[in-house]
Amino acid sequence: NIDVFIMLEVPDEKLVARVVGRRIDPVTKNSYHVDFNPPPEGEIADRVIQRDDDTEEKVKVRLEGYHANISAIKSFYESSMVQVDGDRDKNQVWDEIQVALKSKQEL
Repeated sequence: NIDVFIMLEVPDEKLVARVVGRRIDPVTKNSYHVDFNPPPEGEIADRVIQRDDDTEEKVKVRLEGYHANISAIKSFYESSMVQVDGDRDKNQVWDEIQVALKSKQEL
């Protein structure tokens, strides 16, 4: 039984930018982003890598699969779905998710 299904809504172009800008430190496995969370200058910035599947072309293929299947998923979870605008500050998004989770726990 599903209590809540959180549906994060983010425009495709924003998702592409988020994924394409992602970088991974192969030593520590820490994740960075060239715009939102750049790696520290120096040794770490010099060694971060972009994953092979974090290219614009591959992200767009993943998004095509997502769009081909999301309506069936949404209809299945419709009664427990809470849509959240994921195109905002991460703290605002998290606050809204917490409110949704808490409201479902109180039922």
